[in-house]
Amino acid sequence: MADKYKLTVIGAGPGGYVAAIRAAQLGLKTAIVEKEYYGGVCLNWGCIPSKALLYVSELKRTIEEAGRIGLKADNVAIDLDKLRRHKDDTVKRLTGGVGLLLDKAGVKKYDGTAAFISEKEIEVTDGKGGKTVIEAENFIVATGASPFDLPMIKHDGKVVIGAREAIEIPRVPENMGVIGAGPIGVEMATVYNTLGAKVTIIELLDGVLPTLDADISAASERALKKQKMDIYTSSKVVSSKVKGDKIDVEVETPKGKKTFTFDTVLVAAGMKANTGGLQLDRAGIKTDNRGFITVDKRMRTSVPHIFAIGDVVGGLLLAHKASHEGIVAVEAIAGATMGADWKAVPYAVFTDPEIAGIGLTEKEAAGSGRKIKVGKFPYRAVGKGIATLATDGFTKIIADAETDEILGIHIFGPHSGDIIFTGTAVMEMDGTAEDLGHIMAVHPTLSEALMEAALNVNKKAVHIIN
Repeated sequence: MADKYKLTVIGAGPGGYVAAIRAAQLGLKTAIVEKEYYGGVCLNWGCIPSKALLYVSELKRTIEEAGRIGLKADNVAIDLDKLRRHKDDTVKRLTGGVGLLLDKAGVKKYDGTAAFISEKEIEVTDGKGGKTVIEAENFIVATGASPFDLPMIKHDGKVVIGAREAIEIPRVPENMGVIGAGPIGVEMATVYNTLGAKVTIIELLDGVLPTLDADISAASERALKKQKMDIYTSSKVVSSKVKGDKIDVEVETPKGKKTFTFDTVLVAAGMKANTGGLQLDRAGIKTDNRGFITVDKRMRTSVPHIFAIGDVVGGLLLAHKASHEGIVAVEAIAGATMGADWKAVPYAVFTDPEIAGIGLTEKEAAGSGRKIKVGKFPYRAVGKGIATLATDGFTKIIADAETDEILGIHIFGPHSGDIIFTGTAVMEMDGTAEDLGHIMAVHPTLSEALMEAALNVNKKAVHIIN
């Protein structure tokens, strides 16, 4: 006999567990199914552990650079065992907190792998082969995404690794290749470079972080090269061969073919939806040509009582976006008319310097058919930027030339992920560059550059020549 619920959530990542808790708050009898670890990739192998590692990397470089202003510290080193313990303790604390929150909310937890039997039922198989049938009036699929496997360089978990293995820091290789210069690739390249590896980044497209604004991409590439990483853009891996504990990788570059020998290669070249084994066809759930589940603005799939959220639906693969989508889906199930609006979705990349942004890039805005205007402000014109050696940073704002509405904000510099929140709030309220320029920033802080960039959109910045 089936266990029955008003809502069953499949997947307990940042989208799924938030959705389940919100549903319980609204009085819905709710269950959640998780095949591995509560908190999903974000808490266990992605957002959280990587930031713990990147924080140590940032501290090390900061201390080393601070010799320029009088802070003397010789032989700054990282204790790998302590670093791993810090990362593991951080993950354990947060994932344990997720489980406790679900229990306190009254959400029933099922450990196992889910597969649809019909549009109203799933079967959950636990680690011992036991099976439980769950019947629900509504479902939310929140199973996330996982890295692509590249046919020309086979993942073995030892010489060729993914982000999941990289986060464990099994060793620090002498020479490391990173295939893919997206956020995961450049963040992990930053970690291993700081730990002492010679890092080479290989990217198929024509720039580092190629989906970001061109000015941000160019600044990031300069920063990575300044940190002595080698970067090959517009370059394609054509073959590889493992030789003992090393690997030869043949790459087609703009200057011809080149063979690299690495101790370790991290493959971070895109993501695919985790839908294998779900048996979506039995429920009638449709996917797009890339395998991501198709949804409407309320996160409904092609089956009205089945919803999907987070990375499994594609678009921006961000934990906070997944959480927001979970709230939208649950509100729809509860009868609200709230819809998802992706105009104000901020992103961050935790390299050094940090990067953050929201909205359209300059290229996207110009290509939308509207007239635009752009304001920039460098950190070298901000008091705290000079005092804290952050002079490579800048803020860039794109606005509609006719209405002054902000279309995009992009920040390159320390604490960008924190500073962008102000811009997110203004964009969420359909604010203008003038609105943002009139919001007071504390002096001296780096957030002054955001205010001044907004003023510069209309050539009214005070501390630079417009």
